[in-house]
Amino acid sequence: MNWTIWTLASLALATGVAHADVYNVELEGMAFIYNGQTNTNIDLTIQTGDTVRWTWISGFHNVVSGLPGDGDAGDLFTSGPPTGTVGTVFEHTFTDVGLFDYHCQIHASLGMISQVNVIPSPGSLALLAPVGLFARGRRR
Repeated sequence: MNWTIWTLASLALATGVAHADVYNVELEGMAFIYNGQTNTNIDLTIQTGDTVRWTWISGFHNVVSGLPGDGDAGDLFTSGPPTGTVGTVFEHTFTDVGLFDYHCQIHASLGMISQVNVIPSPGSLALLAPVGLFARGRRR
């Protein structure tokens, strides 16, 4: 059996038990609120596999990926049409690394824009090693 494939498969199994977390962002008035921070001042860094949960506290809102006016706004996620139903919950699990903007379509022009920074989970780092690193007995 190819040692590279066997080693990578073993690493995937050994590190694939990462614990996913859920981060709660509230929508209140004309603001996204997380940990006492609002809108563009929110500092939310999560890991791949983690989920952000947006909960409506007050106001008429939706949650749309991207920035207002972007041609691809809403391509990654959208909670749907704006709603004023208190207690509405929308969740998205982030599987890719990067900086992800989001906004409320109704209040974006008033600053209701924020972002999530997604970094690799510890379990995914082992799989970033060069494939040839684990090969044994290979000739070039």
